[in-house]
Amino acid sequence: MNNPIRKKLDENLEILKEVLGIGESFDIILRIFEIGDKKAALLFIDGFIKDDLILPILKLMETERGELSVDTIKKICNKRLPYYEMNTVQDLDKAVQEILAGPQLLLIDGVDEGIIIDGRTWLSRSPEEPELEKATRGPADGFVETMLFNVNAVRRRIRDVNFRAEVLQVGKRSKNDVALVYMKDIINPDLLQDIKSKLESVDIDGLPLADKTVEDIITGGTINPLPLVRYTERPDNVAAHILEGNLAIIVDNSPTALVLPAPFISHIQTLEIFRKGPVLGAYLSILRLFAILISVFLPAVWLLLANNKEFLPEYLHFIGVKQEGTVGLGLQFILASLGIDLIRMASIQTPDTLATSLSLVSALLLGDFAVQVGLFSPEVILYMAVAALSTFSIPGYEMVMVLKMFRFILLVAAIFANFWGFLLAVFLILVWLASTKSFGVGYLWPIIPFNYQALKSSLFNQTVLNLSHMRPAAYGTRDKDRMVKEDEREQD
Repeated sequence: MNNPIRKKLDENLEILKEVLGIGESFDIILRIFEIGDKKAALLFIDGFIKDDLILPILKLMETERGELSVDTIKKICNKRLPYYEMNTVQDLDKAVQEILAGPQLLLIDGVDEGIIIDGRTWLSRSPEEPELEKATRGPADGFVETMLFNVNAVRRRIRDVNFRAEVLQVGKRSKNDVALVYMKDIINPDLLQDIKSKLESVDIDGLPLADKTVEDIITGGTINPLPLVRYTERPDNVAAHILEGNLAIIVDNSPTALVLPAPFISHIQTLEIFRKGPVLGAYLSILRLFAILISVFLPAVWLLLANNKEFLPEYLHFIGVKQEGTVGLGLQFILASLGIDLIRMASIQTPDTLATSLSLVSALLLGDFAVQVGLFSPEVILYMAVAALSTFSIPGYEMVMVLKMFRFILLVAAIFANFWGFLLAVFLILVWLASTKSFGVGYLWPIIPFNYQALKSSLFNQTVLNLSHMRPAAYGTRDKDRMVKEDEREQD
């Protein structure tokens, strides 16, 4: 102990007043009263204490003189303070950290030990279905900004003794709580140890961006724009992933969990598909893949064909512009792409009451007016609109932004280097994807390396009756079999 609790209460209070700024910060409360014939102090942060804690405190104040002459702390905990979450502390620095985290500290004169009472209350909004991960069927609850509630929402779905929610404190000043949620008998131990080491060894003041800062820490702050973790606000999504062998990270003050490893295919899957039957699920999966290809390739491919009509068969001569604009086709696509992104940025900052007005103005500026003045050709507006619309079918917002970047790269390559530039850009993008790994898992898995069962279950929805009983081998899980073993079934 670097700073032990003193027996004299006044000495402890002098130190705590200086450290916590009692009298300077209005929300740090110090309440002094008597327990028997002993002077006592209760320290806490206003707004974090439950109202019903007053009953145990009143019972404590009824203690008779002489009851606490021996083993004061033990007698208080066992006879006079009937509260369910308590522990003792002997170090003032540790006591300060507990107070700042929300619990209350009880100090008694003549005792060199304190009692931590976890009578915290949490201000939180009601769980709501996430805007970016809606489903027509299934639970409509989502994560909130309180880590404890988020962990509880996942635990409700997995009643298993191997469920673990390990909490670390990250940030030298902020001491933010970060929970690692996993299945002890499934998780890859090397992955778990690697993430814990990175979080424990980082030397920063705090987590200003919560989950995003944690992502930077565990990925090493790489400039690679490919998302190496998946963001989700659905507890059922997290439960499904950790049963597969993934690790989930839940950060206090953030309504979003990080799931890893997260290869490319993880970012384009949604619960909406898995809640459909095999036929409908396969149809939606294939449709989504086509939407991704359209979003990335359609503008560049159409531009190449429009500028090289001599290579087209006669039945495809309709491809091209019927009405020339005042600027070249390539520049039109670039301007339209930038305009769509500008509208997206503006829509995020626009209040809901003005959203309709923004939509009307945007449609006029990028549509009718732009064509009338000759800035854009109607075909350019059409194909860019189709490409932009296709991105809305992709659930992972981070992946949507990457696909937009790929589309922009292919457009620029097609403008300046025609077919050869386009093919070279496609090749470099594929190499980029194939060479990237998400915490040891190839980004293009299960295509590279090829895994037929994993690819089939990802693209073609299967029921639990015909789903492969083996977990993804690429995750390196301890328990590779989804099926409950006979000896485990007998124990249950």
